[in-house]
Amino acid sequence: MSKNLFRYNIALFRKKLLTRTSIVISMFALFLLYNTLQLPEAERGKFLMIFSPLFLLLIWFLQKNYKKQLEILSKGYVEMSGGTIKQFDAYGSCAAIRCKDIEKITHDSFRGYDRLVIETEEKIYPFVNILEFESFKTLVEKETGKSAELDTEVINYFSMRSFWFFLPSIVFIGAVFTPFLAALYPILNRDTAVLFFNVNLIIFFLYLPEKNNYIITGFSMKRRMLFITSMVFFFQVYTNLSKSGFFK
Repeated sequence: MSKNLFRYNIALFRKKLLTRTSIVISMFALFLLYNTLQLPEAERGKFLMIFSPLFLLLIWFLQKNYKKQLEILSKGYVEMSGGTIKQFDAYGSCAAIRCKDIEKITHDSFRGYDRLVIETEEKIYPFVNILEFESFKTLVEKETGKSAELDTEVINYFSMRSFWFFLPSIVFIGAVFTPFLAALYPILNRDTAVLFFNVNLIIFFLYLPEKNNYIITGFSMKRRMLFITSMVFFFQVYTNLSKSGFFK
């Protein structure tokens, strides 16, 4: 009985994961620096004592997550033999799918990776970032006698929908830079504009469309971005309260 083994594209995954991790760390570092400089010099030490440990904890968590995900991917693989698709994880567990039980096959893109979504009556199995994806797809189609449906849906974050989400911020920032309005309403200042924009950003990510990953529904880019923007909002609130003398 011949076996066909398919590994994951570790190099591509490492590149994307490193890029995402670097962006998250850079964002936190920049906002930490920006908010520190907005405070009076006497308040900066207290601010850094509170938020620097959180920043270091974030780096530790991201580094641990980075190594763990690479280890999991490097040990996992997919095997096809005897009319069965077997997906092995890093811990030796195996999910087996009989080709005759497959009802539908879909080829789409998920977070920049090619993905083959295999559906049976009981469950949905996603296969993402296979190194030899086209060979894997062809073999699955051959074994099942079904052709993969191509899902060309692409989530466009820069659309008219996004424009309407950010219209309140555009109007608010426009008002801030309109001299006679800024003179009439003291709330129209740059600090409030940044705070308002971040609230707008939180709302945008809250309603951000995202494809189902079919594995861990609670772990998504949306949740990560909501966490980041919420932390930034907390930084901004603390900074503005400190500048107003609230903590004195």
